[in-house]
Formats: sequence, structure tokens, C-alpha cells
Amino acid sequence: MPSTVDLNTDVLATLRPSAPFGAMPGLAADKFPDAPFLTDGAWPIAGRTVTTAGELAGVVDDFADRLWAAGVRAGDVIAVIQRNHVEVEAAMCAIGKIGALPALLHPAMDPGEMLECLARLGTARVLVDADGLAHLMGVRNALRSLAVRIICWSETNMDWVVPAVERGHHVASPRGDDEWFVITHSSGTTGTPRLAAHSTRSLFGMVAPNVMIMRAQYDSHDLSARHLSWVHARTIAGMLATLETGTSALAITDPRPAHVKDVLLRHRPTALETHPNIFIQWEVLADDPDRPLASVERFVSTFDAMHPRTVRTLLAGSDKPGAHYLQAYGQTESGPVTLGIIGRDQAPAYSPRNVGYTGPGYEARVVDPGGNPLPAGEIGQLQTRSRGRMRGYVGEDVPMIADDEWWPMGDVGRMLPDGAVELLDRVADHVDGTDSLLEVEDSLLDRLPELVELVLVRTREDGGLVAIACPRAGGDRRAERFDKAVAELGFREPIPVRFWDWEALPLTGTYKVRRGVLRRRLAAWAAAAGQEKS
Repeated sequence: MPSTVDLNTDVLATLRPSAPFGAMPGLAADKFPDAPFLTDGAWPIAGRTVTTAGELAGVVDDFADRLWAAGVRAGDVIAVIQRNHVEVEAAMCAIGKIGALPALLHPAMDPGEMLECLARLGTARVLVDADGLAHLMGVRNALRSLAVRIICWSETNMDWVVPAVERGHHVASPRGDDEWFVITHSSGTTGTPRLAAHSTRSLFGMVAPNVMIMRAQYDSHDLSARHLSWVHARTIAGMLATLETGTSALAITDPRPAHVKDVLLRHRPTALETHPNIFIQWEVLADDPDRPLASVERFVSTFDAMHPRTVRTLLAGSDKPGAHYLQAYGQTESGPVTLGIIGRDQAPAYSPRNVGYTGPGYEARVVDPGGNPLPAGEIGQLQTRSRGRMRGYVGEDVPMIADDEWWPMGDVGRMLPDGAVELLDRVADHVDGTDSLLEVEDSLLDRLPELVELVLVRTREDGGLVAIACPRAGGDRRAERFDKAVAELGFREPIPVRFWDWEALPLTGTYKVRRGVLRRRLAAWAAAAGQEKS
């Protein structure tokens, strides 16, 4: 297990970002010019290779020059829609250096929902790459009516798109630490994504403990590899921590297991972070005779709980004696609130419902529907207070509560006697009479190793369930195996199951299943089937 660091609350309270985020790439280049900042492929917009913090700062300045020539100025709101590549964060830094406000929208978002987000932003400019522009061509008329200007990183044959290919000397005017620096969005698992604004200071609040740990424990031999949604608040905060500490980073764009194997064998990272549903795809690497996971000591997932089977499998793929899995609980609006560390000894008994303990400066409690705190062991709704809370929703008439007030997480859970937090379900998905549907999903996945995902969806007002099961390529699709596993868990009635390819699931940019969309699809199909029968 990793050595401990004294995360004293008083010391953490004194930590401040070294500079406004827009100025951080330049500051990092001055302090750590040769710190490795690697990717698994080309930077198509930059048109150059980036391998160090110094080269990253050069790209940020070049992007700022191109955006300045395209008319971007301090105070502008810029919606950024481009391929999920770390370049999007370089664009964010360039926009922030000018003093404009970037709003990062994941390219996997439904075009209709993107238009809704643009409407909430008001008078925004839209910045796209070729992929982003192609994604929006089906709604281009609506796009043109909503956007003040549409800017593309490359030349196009459309006279309504401004190419950002020329360069002008930009004027740096970074936003202050407490001003809104970036707008990002929630995952949208249960509905339309919401836009949340963060400042440099709120983003730093997400990673201040991590900054202390990185400064104390990481050295030149450590390399942190990540395949993430680069528009997510957690990832943006992670970029801030990387620039603040000068630690080595490797951004992975292509998550296919064969490609990731080659990347891991080439660079041998000591930390590996991705989304839980991508780690499931990477389980096959643990059994690979070339041992691509051998060098990994820290497996990190801060976006959602990971299935126990996946945790055990990944740890078995590492050759490091202190290999462990690090899990955090939080959301776009709150930042991380709890942290759990699971080593090999704890892995056999690991429950992903236990999301660990609050850190210094972070609090959690469970309340009843009236907002009254509940004792340990009783199920209610989770509320938190944290340093990394957003600064406000955008485009909604929702007043932001004070920093010292409790934030509703929208989750059902309970406090355990030892002070750990147990996350049971989203409020929108909770079924009366069942403590946790998520726990049932985990138990079924343990019994059905041929599956890479299993989702239980409540489709009727009476709490009826339908299972969506996603086998690996060539995996077993027999309902009998699923029915047997359900019966072993004590269900009196079978749960109807549909077998889908994983790629067919409606997913967020962080690869979470959009349960609300899935529920509506299943209801529509059921209604259509009923009409056909009648």
C-alpha cells in the first residue's frame, strides 16, 4: 500500500493555485520545461508532436494566436466541440489565457442536446474541429441561428464558418482565480446534461489533497497514463494538478485493448486511470502473457464505482507488491468527496457500494426526505460539503447555495458505523424494497464473467425490471444462465433479459449508461409491441 501523507486540514486550507488556470501552461513551462507530457498519437489540430510541458505551452500560445486572429476576445463565451483528445484542454487553456470563457461539450452528446446547451449559453461562439463540425451538420440551420460565430480549426468550403488558421499576436488577460474559468457539463445519466461553471479555485479545491500527495510521493520514475473524457471537470482539475506539480503524464486517445497494450508496454506507466466501463474492456490485458499491466501500481477510477470482478482482475495483472485501486465519489457539481483505497488483501471482500471516507475539508451526511440527518445504517439521500463545488449552473434559474450549505447529490445511500459512505443507487433509479440495484448488478456480473456490462432498468411504475446484458465478443447469450444467476440471488420472479452489443448502449462521454434514455427506449418498444399485438 502507498505510504501515508499528512493531509492536515489547516495546511490544505492554505494551499492556493500558483496562477490563474489560463496562465498555468506558461508557468509550468518555466518551472518544468522538460516534464514529460505524452500522448499515444498525433495532435491533429496543432500539427506537431507534443512530448513535454514546454511544448504544451507552445501549443497553447499558438492556439491563442489563431483564436485571436479569428476574433476571440476577453469576455466571449466559446462553446468547444471537438474530438475527445487532450487537445481540447489545450484549446481551453488558450481561450482562458485570452480571458474568454470556454464551455466544453463532449462530442458524443446528442446534437439536439448540444443545441439545448448552446441555447443555455446565450450569445456564444462555437469552436469546432472537423469531427465536431461533421457531428453538427444535421442541425446546422439551428446551429447558425444560436451561435454568434462558428469557428473551425481548419479550412472549410462553407462561407458561414470562420477558419482559425491565420495567426495574430494574442493579448493575454487570464481570468482571476475566483472568476468562472470553464463551463462543463454533467454526465446526463438520468436526463439532459446540465451546464456547471467552475473557477480556477474551485477546480484546485478538487485536487488540493492530490497535489500534496503528488509533491510528496511522485518522482521522475512515475508516469500517470489516462484515457478519459477530456471535457469533464475531474479531468480539467487533473490537468491543473499536473501543471501545478510538473508530474509526468500520458494521454491515451484510443481505448481499444490491443492499442492500449502497445502503449503500456512502450511507456510502462506506474498509474493508470480510465472510466469503469473501459477498465472492464481492459480486463483482457491482465491475462495477457506479455504482462502490459505489470508496471501499474495505482489503478484509478474517479468517475463511478467499479465492478469487484474488474478490481480483482486488474490487481492480478500487476507485478507491483503494493498495487491498489483508488476510488473516489463525487460529481461534476461537487468535486470528489470520499476516497477509498483497495489493495490485494481487501479486493476479495471489496464492495463498490462502499465509496470510502471523506477527506480533510470534505463532509457527507445522509438525510430523510425532510432534510433531517439520519443515524448510521439508515438509508436516505446523500448530501455533501466540499472544497471543489462548482460556482453555479448556467442557463437555469437555480440560485447557487452558499459554500457552507449542504449539497444534494441525488443519490441514495447510508453511513456505515465506521464512518464510511455507502452509495446504493441514484434517486431516480431506486426501487422500493431493494437496498441497491447497483449491488444486484455487481453480484450478477460476478456470476456471469462472459458479460462486460449489465444494467437493470425500472420500466414500470410498479417497479418492474428489465435487464440489458452485454456479452463479450463471442460470449454466451443464453437466457437460462442469466435466469439461474437471478434465482441464486433470491429473486422469486425471473427478470426479463435482452442481450445487446455494448456499443449499442446509450452512453455518456464518461461511458456511463444513460439509464433515462435506456428507460425511454424500452418503454417505447414495449408500447409499439403492444400496439402490434392489438
